[in-house]
Amino acid sequence: MYLSVLILSYLLQFANCAIDTALLLAYTTGMVKVSNTVMFACSQQDLVSNSLALMQSNQFVYAANTNSSFDLLTILTRKNYMKTAVVVDTSCAGTQELLMAASAYRYFNKTYQWLFWSMNEQLEQLLPLELDYVGPNAQLTYVNGTAEYYMLWDVHSKGRQLKSPLELHLIGSYARATKQLRIVNDIAELQSIKHRSQFNALVLRGASVIDRENITSNAQIEAILARPTKDAGVAAFIKYHYELLSLLKDRFNFTVNFRNSRGWAGRLGNSSFRLGLLGIIQRNEADIPASGSFNRINRFAEFDTIHQSWKFETAFLFRFTPDLDTHGKSGNFLAPFSTKVWLFTLATIIIINLIWLLLEYINKRWHAQRQQQQQQQATSVAHTHRSNWTERILHIFGAVCQQGMEPIPKDLPSRSIVVTVFLFSVVMYNYYTSSVVGGLLSSSDQGPASVDEIIASALKISFEDIGYYKVLFKENKSPIVTQLISRKLSAARSASELGVYGHIEDAIPYLKSGGYAFHCEVVDAYPVIAKLFDTNEICDLREVSGLMEVDIMNWIVHKNSQYTELFKIAMCAAREAGLVERVLRQRQMKKPQCQSLYTVYPVTISGVTSAFLTLLGVYFMLNLCLLLLFIFWQFNKFIKKHLYWIDYLPAFFYTYVCLGFGFYILLTALWIWVSFMCARCSKRHSNLQALSSFYLQYVRLLLLLLLLLLLKFNYVRPAGYLLLAIYNLNCYKVK
Repeated sequence: MYLSVLILSYLLQFANCAIDTALLLAYTTGMVKVSNTVMFACSQQDLVSNSLALMQSNQFVYAANTNSSFDLLTILTRKNYMKTAVVVDTSCAGTQELLMAASAYRYFNKTYQWLFWSMNEQLEQLLPLELDYVGPNAQLTYVNGTAEYYMLWDVHSKGRQLKSPLELHLIGSYARATKQLRIVNDIAELQSIKHRSQFNALVLRGASVIDRENITSNAQIEAILARPTKDAGVAAFIKYHYELLSLLKDRFNFTVNFRNSRGWAGRLGNSSFRLGLLGIIQRNEADIPASGSFNRINRFAEFDTIHQSWKFETAFLFRFTPDLDTHGKSGNFLAPFSTKVWLFTLATIIIINLIWLLLEYINKRWHAQRQQQQQQQATSVAHTHRSNWTERILHIFGAVCQQGMEPIPKDLPSRSIVVTVFLFSVVMYNYYTSSVVGGLLSSSDQGPASVDEIIASALKISFEDIGYYKVLFKENKSPIVTQLISRKLSAARSASELGVYGHIEDAIPYLKSGGYAFHCEVVDAYPVIAKLFDTNEICDLREVSGLMEVDIMNWIVHKNSQYTELFKIAMCAAREAGLVERVLRQRQMKKPQCQSLYTVYPVTISGVTSAFLTLLGVYFMLNLCLLLLFIFWQFNKFIKKHLYWIDYLPAFFYTYVCLGFGFYILLTALWIWVSFMCARCSKRHSNLQALSSFYLQYVRLLLLLLLLLLLKFNYVRPAGYLLLAIYNLNCYKVK
């Protein structure tokens, strides 16, 4: 089988073929070094002879007859093995349709090496302006010649969509008689970025986003983007990408004619038609934008990324004031200890009091036993140690507060308790005071720390007047955004207040005075803050991010753009040379550093409220308890003196009360049953009203008997008289 193939190829090499097989082999195996070849020809003899010759050179070959129907998308696919050479006989009838399809599907790129075998066709006729995808990334070799020589030309353009002319550079010549290939210029060098980096002042189509009215001309856009300072309606990353575009302009010698868009993204209704800057790039109405784009999964199929370096970071900026201490650490009386520690401390004090009282009781019993043996000595000792429980509680409280103790106990157990209390007081007091002082001197972790806390605080919120915030509030329906709009942005504001949307230069003075939070791209606000804030105010500056995600922005071009590889390689070289870092340092200003060692914040009323409430609450509760005990004691003495007849009530009176309660339960069940039955008949209202009246009279009588029963017991007589007075007042109101 292999021998027959060799014989057939040997016979066919002398046939009259349109495409020279020897030159084809020199091109595919020697010049471009591909392993896969696709041939488009209208001569069956060309297809067979050249395919056999290529297969003998270990080439994968796909032959397509242009006189037959074929689909270019099924021939040139991602499954092509390695680099692919596409050989086209331009003398065939279907050549123009083939080239139009290749241009429409973006096949003139770095993946395919195209060889146009053309003996009679002119290059301008072969590649007219309608074939707009013949750019600096095209790898086209044009072959023409005479009876003696074939001439090989490298063909490309800087942009046929811009009516840029075709550029031809001689690769070499091939002698038909001697079959000698003479290389004039290396094809790899001619197709490199070094050779194709001169655009000769070509005007590319550009796009940018400036959210301002009446910005229409290229001169206006250039003037705004070229200014190093902040401009209203222009995001920081817009000017950054404009400076990167300036690097490309200097590198490739081209200019840009910009068109302006008021926004970045959006769709027309429910359709797939994109609006804004992304719509312009997607429809290939601009070659390169002076803007970045967020990373979105659905955008990778529509755009190519040529560079990533800008970190898009937005946050709420506000100045911290003590009234914004949402964590309760600025002078809060209870903040140094948690609730569990306070409860544990209180339990410890109570246990120590109980132990001391128990020791006092045991000591008193022990002295009572010794009293029988040594009456005088026991009496003097008992007089020395005489104290009550209120004094012991007061002693413990004084020791905990480090106020000393007088008199000092004489017995060893009481002294051990006193030493324990003082040690406990020293440890707790030192930690408490150091925590309070450290909290007053520290400025970290103070103020709202999340978007939810910002919404719940007393801060008034405003946003930079730029397009992506308006899109956020219109399209984002997350709970945080909805709550932010309803609680912070819906209320009307006076003329002296900062509006919902404003410019950074106008918002910074409001931030300086306090009470406002402004959301913007932080690198735009830092220069103004460094200029207007003093040292202490810079230390009070706080940032809260989370409303918009932090993202590395993509510098994008149209999908499969003819400039993608060229610009991507140029930006890699600029990054390696340090040019990108230099621009980043100029555009991404750092946050002003706090130069103050510490900031002492005054204690606010919210911080000392707990201390005053604790003091007043304990004071009033103690006095109220003492007052109630005194009233109870005096009222009980009055009852014993003037209402002594209650003690002589007969025993059957209490029996009657117990039976009355049993009858009350039965009457309640009867009332429920009758009310249910009356609801089903026409006499519902009259019967139910009569039964309810009888029921209420009986309940009043039963309550009166119960109150008289309470007056029998000495310790609840005051409460019984109070309830009896309320009962009589109620009966009077009913009458």
